[in-house]
Amino acid sequence: MTSDTAAPVKVAILGGGMAALAAAFEITKTPGFEVTIYTLGWRLGGKCASSRGVYDRIEEHGIHGFLGSYFNAFPMLAEVYKLLDRRAGTPLATISDAMRGMDEFQMYDWRPDAVTNLYNLTFPPNAEWPDPTQPGGMDSFEDLIAAVLAAWERIHDGNRDHALVDFLDQHLAEIRAARDAAPASTRLGPDHPLLAVLKFGLEGMATIMQALSAPDPRTNQVYTIVNWLGTLIVGALTDDVALKGFDQLDDQNWSDWLLSHNARPETVGAPIALNTVNLSYQYPDGKTVDDHGRPLEPMMAAGAYLHWSLRGLGYCGHAIYAFAAGTGETVIAPMYQALVKRGVKFNFFSKVTALNLSADKSQVASVSIDLQATMNTPGADYDPIYLAPAPHGQVLPSWPAGPDFSQLAQQPDPALVNPNMESWWTDWPVADTRTLHAGIDYDKLVFGLSLGAVPHVCAQLMAASPAWTTMCKTLPTVKTQAFQIWLRDDMQTLGWSLPLTGNGTALSDTYRAPINGHCEMHHLLEWENWPGYTKPKSLWYFCDVLPETAKPPPPTDHGYPQQAKDDVTANAVAYLDKNIGGLMPLAINKARQGLGAPEALDYSLLTGALPGQDSRALQTQFRRANIDPTERYVQSPPGSTQFRLRPWQTGFANLLIAGDWTYTGLNVGSVECAVMSGRLVSHALTGSPTLLEIPGYPAFE
Repeated sequence: MTSDTAAPVKVAILGGGMAALAAAFEITKTPGFEVTIYTLGWRLGGKCASSRGVYDRIEEHGIHGFLGSYFNAFPMLAEVYKLLDRRAGTPLATISDAMRGMDEFQMYDWRPDAVTNLYNLTFPPNAEWPDPTQPGGMDSFEDLIAAVLAAWERIHDGNRDHALVDFLDQHLAEIRAARDAAPASTRLGPDHPLLAVLKFGLEGMATIMQALSAPDPRTNQVYTIVNWLGTLIVGALTDDVALKGFDQLDDQNWSDWLLSHNARPETVGAPIALNTVNLSYQYPDGKTVDDHGRPLEPMMAAGAYLHWSLRGLGYCGHAIYAFAAGTGETVIAPMYQALVKRGVKFNFFSKVTALNLSADKSQVASVSIDLQATMNTPGADYDPIYLAPAPHGQVLPSWPAGPDFSQLAQQPDPALVNPNMESWWTDWPVADTRTLHAGIDYDKLVFGLSLGAVPHVCAQLMAASPAWTTMCKTLPTVKTQAFQIWLRDDMQTLGWSLPLTGNGTALSDTYRAPINGHCEMHHLLEWENWPGYTKPKSLWYFCDVLPETAKPPPPTDHGYPQQAKDDVTANAVAYLDKNIGGLMPLAINKARQGLGAPEALDYSLLTGALPGQDSRALQTQFRRANIDPTERYVQSPPGSTQFRLRPWQTGFANLLIAGDWTYTGLNVGSVECAVMSGRLVSHALTGSPTLLEIPGYPAFE
């Protein structure tokens, strides 16, 4: 904290991802801090960066959205929109305009007999978050369990087409009675009467299921869901999470922990249980299947799994929020504009190459930076925003697919193999260098790059601090892959038959491996600028881990990114040749008299493809390999939580760290954890917010 008359504290933030932006936003709420952000390339967002491609199509790093349990990220974004105070009637004027509540999620239950049980799980919306600018949060474990039980009742009330409905009506009434009868001072732990009621209910359901000679698929599905949900709460009470916290469980794998609390083995392998590990890419080395196509077991710390799962069930408003436009337009551009309004300075085209310690190794004495480009007009600020055409003749602040070279002194050279300034393997020449000095350019330094960059730019820190070395060795990172396809026909015309309500769309992360995440995003098409005769009617996103097949080559291998993109293209073709018929049976060749393999996508459906064209038409679509050190996803394996450093626990006096790889109490790679980390940085620097004001951070610290 500083006085109004003191010289401002200079804060340099390295990186332009969500953690860095959140730290800047929170710090600048307190007077007396001067914040400057240094980031490579021409745009912000990190793994949340998106841009506009041909025909202004929205191109993402993967599938993005908020959960209704983002109790840190959602309030921050609501505050951003309030600060911008966009004029009514302009695109995405409010956070309500920017978010689309979604209540349905498809589950694909794969069985050894090759019969797939598909069901649409509805998470009914609630009125607990009626005003998204005033969101709540789980202030305690008791609040969290109360929210989960309330969600259980809503899910039950909205899904009554099964043989267990009468039993669950009675069981939920008994749960309410047990909670109401318990003295207010009774901790939700192993001595709480709720535990006995829940255990009795799980046993009762098992008895009913055994008595049913041939339960229908829906009853089996509901039984699995309730068995999973009940086991989560029983395990949390038995292990006294209210007193001992979630971290105590993190030496165990998630599946072992569930089984130790008597979850059915079928439950552990069911999509409702796999949802958390699939959503957060918890497959070692990015491998979801073995060489024979058999599923591999994901690994995730049990406490992180439990915390994330319970929090997701305790959602406010809607279980899931899709962005009304791209992540760049909905989240990142508003963040940038709000920070500029707050006086934050941005230095684009600034690639951090090294953090250099002082002679006594007590602090970061300087930061080495390669300047990738300089301005045409010396001293001018780079304007990164692209005003994309929007409906009704309006524009929407967006991000271009590359730098605006009209502002830069450097120009592209067609002889370059990989001119992408965001790439670790670029051969774009360095325009100049710069060194930031402690006490001159910054008083406090925030390292906001992803964990994957640490070994490359923090070698001195790792040499001086065993904690940094151990953290990097213990927290693995994985590559991810994504592709998007624009189709000439809508999903219903192409055979999607599952009824969808409201804003419902095709959304799942339990479809066929190795690319099991998909989402249909036709609502984004209104923001794109397709010529009338080519305008697509559906837009599918696919995303998952990208297996590690070899150690990444050195930065001098400028052709590696194209090779990785070619791998994604090949993976996409292999996937669409076998699996798209399960989503849209009328999109495959045998239904359309196409020329390729019967079960393969008729690639002439792709917008931009020629009639009768084969899989080479996929070259007209968007594919992305997220392979750079700063793009790699940080996992949460068993035994790793204890080695995560808190944002202020760096061991160097003037250095803080921000990222979803730091210790946040939730400890799962996500926008939510990135924002939590940024808020924790601000807490350490300014005292605001307090730790109690950061939902999810352990209250006892």
